[in-house]
Amino acid sequence: MKKTLAALAVLGAFAGSAAAADVQLYGVVDEGLIYTNTKVTNTKSVDKLELKSGRNLGSRWGLKGSEDLGNGYKVGFKLESGFEADSGTLQENRIFRREAGVTLYGPFGSLGLGRLGGIATAAGTYDLIGYVESFDGGDNNVWGFASSSRYDNVVAYQTPRFAGLQLTAQYSFKTDSAAKSDADGFSGDEGTSDAKRYASIGVSGDYGAAQFAAGYELTKYGVDATGTREVADKDGSLFFVGGNYNFEVVRVYAEAQYFEGLSGTNTAYKFSKGTVASDGLKGFGLHLGAKAPIAAGTLTAGLYYVDAKEDFTEKADQDFNYYGVSARYVYPLSKRTSVYGGAGYGQTTVDGAAGKADQDTKLVQAYVGLTHTF
Repeated sequence: MKKTLAALAVLGAFAGSAAAADVQLYGVVDEGLIYTNTKVTNTKSVDKLELKSGRNLGSRWGLKGSEDLGNGYKVGFKLESGFEADSGTLQENRIFRREAGVTLYGPFGSLGLGRLGGIATAAGTYDLIGYVESFDGGDNNVWGFASSSRYDNVVAYQTPRFAGLQLTAQYSFKTDSAAKSDADGFSGDEGTSDAKRYASIGVSGDYGAAQFAAGYELTKYGVDATGTREVADKDGSLFFVGGNYNFEVVRVYAEAQYFEGLSGTNTAYKFSKGTVASDGLKGFGLHLGAKAPIAAGTLTAGLYYVDAKEDFTEKADQDFNYYGVSARYVYPLSKRTSVYGGAGYGQTTVDGAAGKADQDTKLVQAYVGLTHTF
């Protein structure tokens, strides 16, 4: 009896401290079956049927909370862990891969510190892609666009929203603390010019039925053990602009992006990455999408087109293009549980050199699944 009373007392004290700090536990568990068929020119097609996590929403759990400091100031935190629900494993072997940060809020806006997503990641607190892209990051294997990622060592500032407008700025002193100056890492010590660094600035506007966003991201590349940069002579640049409008029966999205000096996009094109002298990928992307309420659920669709090239310094450039189409329907069974299904097609065409035929990589996907939030 004494042990039981002691345990209850400890649990009560913990619950009291959690309530005082306004701590919330939340999460998503998403499981689905996905079929993919991939066909590369002059090779046999590959079929896969897999049980996969996060086909609709990324599986995650997290803790977030805040404390009122008075006089209009507040401090908050967010710790979010991504996991594969089909295997129970952590993503990238990081306990809080998705986000780990502390934020000071006040009349000036907010100042965040930690591991945070960039403005063009389609992920995290500071994401702006949700304003301009119907799927907020493509539909599983169908997207094709250039994007940023989640980064370590980030300082982020966001202004209050004024007349519908809000400014966001970020800087990472080293994008991946675990990366080294080797063939895969291309990143030296934090705070030095050998480290891979990131900076961004973006603006969003919210005017009821109409929303928009525009942003610019800069990547300063690091070096490997031999002093070779991941991209030969250029920094990475990504600019995007777009918005959405709610016509009540359908919400329409449009986005355009321009990029150069990048080491990759979300396509089947394989960047050289240090094997030959390259100034990175250069090109543009266009997106048109929509969301519509249908039979108590939501239908989301998107079209994508990318035209780009790899800018080699010692040989002819390599041109490629991508187009994709995808649709997904989500039907709520309750406030916290939904079923979903979707299908899509994406194709990357790499131009043949010296009279050789073009190489096409064609991908077909179809999936169904279940999402539960808590």
